[in-house]
Amino acid sequence: MNTIIIILIGILFASSGQILWKIGMTDIGPITSVTTGSFISMLLSPWVIGGTVCYGLSTVFWLIALSRADLSFVYPFIALTFVIIFIASFFLFHEQISFMRLFGALVIISGIIILVRG
Repeated sequence: MNTIIIILIGILFASSGQILWKIGMTDIGPITSVTTGSFISMLLSPWVIGGTVCYGLSTVFWLIALSRADLSFVYPFIALTFVIIFIASFFLFHEQISFMRLFGALVIISGIIILVRG
């Protein structure tokens, strides 16, 4: 399998993990103090568990990518998680997108394209 595809799969799992964590924590509600009850609620949330599994899978793909390519090539792809989360936040959580945030996402994508071609 192509190294870039492996990296992208890892990035998708990492982004999915964040999204699942957000859903889980939205279900739990704001945590105003760290208590045993809130900690247990987080640990038992199926969304949080799913997000943690996604992060574990992301790590596996990340390690495979690191075994195949230089860290200086692989690491900048992490920036794609910001773009994916940005898009998902708009569609799933109805968060607002300002022009500056959109511009920043486009800069990140441009940087990744330059990185891959370089």
